[in-house]
Parts: sequence; C-alpha cells; structure tokens
Amino acid sequence: MDYEAYMKFLLQHHDQLKLPYPFAMKLSFMSSPLEFGKAMLILSEEPYEFVGAVGVVYGTGANDYEDRHICQIEIAFIREQFRRTSLFLRGLEALIRMIKASNSDVEQIQFWASADNEELERLVSRWSSLPGYSRSIVNNLAFYTIPFAELEAYCGRFGSGISKE
Repeated sequence: MDYEAYMKFLLQHHDQLKLPYPFAMKLSFMSSPLEFGKAMLILSEEPYEFVGAVGVVYGTGANDYEDRHICQIEIAFIREQFRRTSLFLRGLEALIRMIKASNSDVEQIQFWASADNEELERLVSRWSSLPGYSRSIVNNLAFYTIPFAELEAYCGRFGSGISKE
C-alpha cells in the first residue's frame, strides 16, 4: 500500500467525501486506517488512475482499539464518474478479502454517515433485509452495523467468486 498516494488521493477529494466534520476531523478519519487498520486504493486500468479509496480500523477508539472483532469503515469513496454497481461490488468484495486476510477475528462491520446522505442510503438499503443489519440515528448521523458473515454472503450471491479467494 502506498500510504502517500492514499493520503494524496483523499486530500484531493476531501470536499467530495461527504464527511459532515471539520477538516481536522476529516483528516483523522482519512489517516487512522494507516495506524489502526488497513487502507486500499481503487485503480482503474482504463484510464490508469486512482478512482477510489477505502480505509478501515479494527476496533473502536472508545475501547482503545481492543475490540478488534469490530471493523469500522472510516472512509469509502469512489469518484463520481466511476460510480456504478459493478465497481461498488468489486470494491466491496476486495474489502471483504482485505479484512479476512488482515484480521480474521472481524465479526461486525460498522460505519457512520450523514443521516441525509440519500446516495449512500440507496446503496446500503440493499442490505436492510440481511439478518443483524441495523441503522440508527444519533445527532444527525446514521450509524450502520452489519454482521461480517452476512455481508460476505451477500457478495457471494453475485457469483464472481472474488470474496472466496
């Protein structure tokens, strides 16, 4: 992982991340995966350029990152002109593969987002019927949780086999 390229990409697009925080807090969310988890850049071969990034941490700050069975997605971004279902699913499968390889103890995926992010809500609403999925609102932020095994099974339904590798 090229940490410098990851940070440079996110800094270039920080205003498009839809993180409802001041810049200093956005910077914390962008960089924390490099210390407490894993990060991934999404590369397009045509044209050959970075089109997205994902960063996760294992554990939560509230528990000093000792609750490593929780994987919190800190950053998930795909440039607008590259957003399509196939790239989202391939990115999700790559994320699952990365989590399995780096922390096999993960049982739960969670993330926070602006409660009024309609684009994100359309994406994750597909998971609302999965067992263990939850969404709650806290101070104008939506908090999503989903069991890791359920998200992995969801990806497996599409038959690409990427998440099984």
